[in-house]
Amino acid sequence: MAHMRSLNAVYPALRLPSAITTKLKLLAPKPCSYHSGKCFGKVRVLRRSGPSLTKVFRPKESSKGTCFASIATDVHSVSADNTETSANPDAPTFQDAIQRLQSYWASKGCAMYLPHNTEVGAGTMNPATFLRCMGPEPWNVCYPEPSIRPDDSRYGDNPNRVQRHTQFQVIMKPDPGNSQELYLGSLQALGIDTVAHDIRFVEDNWESPVLGAWGLGWEVWMDGMEVTQFTYFQQVGSVPLKAVCVEITYGLERIIMNLQGVKHFKDIKYTDDVTYGEMFMQNEYEMSCFNMDEANVEEHKARFELYDKEARVMLEKRLPIPAYDQLLKSSHAFNILDARGAVGVTERATFFAKMRSLARQCSGLWLERREELGFPLGSTPEPEAPVAVSDVGVAPEGERTFVLEVGTEELPAQEVSSAARQLQALMSDLLTKQNLAHGDVTVGATPRRVTVTVQALQSRQPDRSNRMRGPPAKIAFDAEGKPSKAAEGFCRKVNAKDVTVCPTGI
Repeated sequence: MAHMRSLNAVYPALRLPSAITTKLKLLAPKPCSYHSGKCFGKVRVLRRSGPSLTKVFRPKESSKGTCFASIATDVHSVSADNTETSANPDAPTFQDAIQRLQSYWASKGCAMYLPHNTEVGAGTMNPATFLRCMGPEPWNVCYPEPSIRPDDSRYGDNPNRVQRHTQFQVIMKPDPGNSQELYLGSLQALGIDTVAHDIRFVEDNWESPVLGAWGLGWEVWMDGMEVTQFTYFQQVGSVPLKAVCVEITYGLERIIMNLQGVKHFKDIKYTDDVTYGEMFMQNEYEMSCFNMDEANVEEHKARFELYDKEARVMLEKRLPIPAYDQLLKSSHAFNILDARGAVGVTERATFFAKMRSLARQCSGLWLERREELGFPLGSTPEPEAPVAVSDVGVAPEGERTFVLEVGTEELPAQEVSSAARQLQALMSDLLTKQNLAHGDVTVGATPRRVTVTVQALQSRQPDRSNRMRGPPAKIAFDAEGKPSKAAEGFCRKVNAKDVTVCPTGI
């Protein structure tokens, strides 16, 4: 029903100017997505011009214990005839985006893999990533992965959060050396002008304690919103990787919402004729009901134990792939229990320990089986050792400018600053210990290169004269004036021609 009070008076935290409030609709109350009890519904504000704006507020409890649902204010651009402005007509549909990414990465040597047939929380958990990252075999694949996260269930009300979203996963092993440039090229394949848009790599080292995996990584932000996770895997399944593996994970819904200019995932054009909401909204609502309200806690605890037991049986039979599938099923059962609020602190630690143990055993057995098969895909080539220059000439005398350049993997911003400070301190200490005169020591650093420059560095150490005290003359020579064993021992440490006898000592 219509309500003509000022929006600022009803929700002062919004602090919207009065010009925005031209029409206010309060929808019927809905049950809260987070707790039991009555909640307010969605507030929609229409404005006559200006950019779209969406703000979402988390629920909180009132003094009476009543929960307020997410209050979403959708401010849409409205033309003079009260019709909303159309989205970007040139943007790819959701289906087109997947096809473009598949075509682009296939042209770069990636095989088009398929999504896994068991619920996974992220594309990383697909065996094509988790298992194939290990070992020396080269592996380059790309695939879309529906990622199921029960705790993100919002009944389709939240415009930016869903229990089932789509990732596009790219795995390259070994690192091709220009993975960042390849990624930017994939954005251009999607029709994204990387110059016009604000593309940033923000440090976000990734780790998964359950999977025993971690790596150096970055979030990729486009116009202030995270759209991709970029990671160099260092360890998977508690196994250090022999060949560093590059993972690129796109959040397709967020990217397409930005390109199509829509403010809710349900408005994404999945094809030219069907929207994302028409494809998945009923699924989103019903699975949210299951994940948050209807899933039987005791039965899911029993399922977790059954999956865990079955996985260990498969490990005993030396079948790592079925064992890993059972691990994925147990992980999904845990996620549903977590969404239902049925996992305490102590229980969480127990669940994690079981899953981490299974992940470690699955990865170890997978490596053993591949080695038994002789690593059918071959081994990643070892990097060629640099060839020494045979004719180096003679270094000129005097002082010169010295430059040392160190190439690195893509370093996060914090590590770049740390590496620069350490290199400057180490170089200064080394020159002091070597007694080499020099001028200023300066360091420059980028994510892939660290350089140190030493001004006026001497080409050689200066000559020095040191006086060393040997044994007394009465001990150094016998009665016949011949050198004793003590004198001979001292002369072995120095040049005998430089030895003199000082009547008065040193």
